[in-house]
Amino acid sequence: MGVPLNVTEWMKGYVGFGATDTDAGFAEGIEQGTYFEHEVLIQMSDIDKFVADPGHTAKMDGYVYCERLGGKLPFQGGMFNMLVADENPSLYFMFYRMPLVNAAGQRYTVLGHKTLHKDRSVDLWSDITTLAVRIFEGDVEGPDMTTPALGAAPNWPSSPIAMGIIHIQVLDGFRSARSFRSPGASALELADAVKKFCGFYLSKLWDIYARMHGMHGMHGIHGLPVTGALAHRDGAPQARETV
Repeated sequence: MGVPLNVTEWMKGYVGFGATDTDAGFAEGIEQGTYFEHEVLIQMSDIDKFVADPGHTAKMDGYVYCERLGGKLPFQGGMFNMLVADENPSLYFMFYRMPLVNAAGQRYTVLGHKTLHKDRSVDLWSDITTLAVRIFEGDVEGPDMTTPALGAAPNWPSSPIAMGIIHIQVLDGFRSARSFRSPGASALELADAVKKFCGFYLSKLWDIYARMHGMHGMHGIHGLPVTGALAHRDGAPQARETV
């Protein structure tokens, strides 16, 4: 069996119920007071297979907090896909799917994606910490974008009931970087698994950003700023539509 690797992520922001796009939903969510956050445990059952898989797929459990959905809603059986290549070589995506059930038995699905652009602007920190989210009633499949590795986005039975944007705040990024665990593995196996994860992650970020800008000496891991200039304030960064 391969060596597993788990990492925890925290994201916070706002969603607007009835919004027609994620940027508008973020702004409307602030006005409505519809705060949204998640804490998720991303579980790679075999780090070598995770890196080799074009979909870079991992299981995801955790909880979502949103008063309009029923408060704190734990979930299991979610899915995470990391740095999935688009047909456009300048784009990569990270996908999230979180199935929810509230105390009244109402089912919802949260679909989200981060968009990483290979462009002329140095927006690495914003790209890797900004998640556009759509909330659907019932159980719907993801992902919410079409890619060669994962195929076409599904036809959803209805429109989202809410949209918005959530972010990794700076301190939560550092918490995430310290949260790596490898259940049942030795300390050496954990260190090796983290090295493989970081090697994969940073090599992809280098391909997307650093070569475009001629950057040197890039450092950092999951959700961390790579230069002082990219260190965001510890609060919700500005909203930006990612579709």
